[in-house]
Amino acid sequence: MKVDDIGSFPIPRGISREWITRNLESKEYEEMVQRAFLMKAKHLDCPNYPQFRDMIEMFMEPIKTYQEDAYLIERSRAVIPELEYVQKMDVDSVRVCITGPFELYYREFGGVIYDDILLNLAESVRRFAENACRFENVKCVSIDEPSLGIAPDLQPEDELLKRAFEYNFKADVQIHLHEPLFYEKILETDIDIIGIECAKKPENMDFIDVEVVESADKRLRIGVARSDIDGIIAEFNAANNVNAWGNEELISLAIDEIEPIEKIAERLKKAKEKFGDLIAYVGPDCGLFSFPTQELALQLLRNLRKAVESVMEE
Repeated sequence: MKVDDIGSFPIPRGISREWITRNLESKEYEEMVQRAFLMKAKHLDCPNYPQFRDMIEMFMEPIKTYQEDAYLIERSRAVIPELEYVQKMDVDSVRVCITGPFELYYREFGGVIYDDILLNLAESVRRFAENACRFENVKCVSIDEPSLGIAPDLQPEDELLKRAFEYNFKADVQIHLHEPLFYEKILETDIDIIGIECAKKPENMDFIDVEVVESADKRLRIGVARSDIDGIIAEFNAANNVNAWGNEELISLAIDEIEPIEKIAERLKKAKEKFGDLIAYVGPDCGLFSFPTQELALQLLRNLRKAVESVMEE
């Protein structure tokens, strides 16, 4: 069981996404990515490259710019700069998050699916993954599909799911789902590990049938630490009759009160009791971009690591 993160991470103070777009190839941005990766690596077994950019634009912009067919990126252009920057350091394990074909399609076209465009996007995603996996330290590729199971007008047929998720890599292939509605259909694809958010909504564990997952020869990635910082702050405010918004000291207290080591450990114990060795990865529910600072995001990761260690010691 490895500890990972979904990918997105707070931008340092004074930096904006617009600045990143203008300075994507600069030494300053390269060092910013490397520093954040090393900070996360202190608490994680398989840290994702720091995903500072918008999850749609960082993939759709190069796909549109370097098309060899409609929404099919040239193979040599399917490169993630942040991953390239991380590879300039001596690191053992890297996770690579790539926005999935259905999410890219849905944001661009909505729920009415034209198979040829969807499959070209799927091949573009596959090319990003293949180029990432040329690095031996890429241990996990995660396909990020938050709208599957949430958007009522996004209802792909089973055969299209299978064709879109055809992978053959040495690295583990995860899928990140916000809701478990589609998980049984995903079991019929080449995805190795089904990722489910279970910290904010522990009842999501009840949707997962252990025998079904086991018989499909798949494993799970379970979210055991909440990443909805706005919800954490709101609960803290209500419980303590304070206003922590914009106050980093109070937000730090909120994280330790609402998401303490003990609570994360309880969730992990519950997950292990139900799923046992089917759990391949655990981590925060989702990305941490919405946290006000990198220090506060790292505080959650630190609590997560301590919770995992306490459970493993038991």
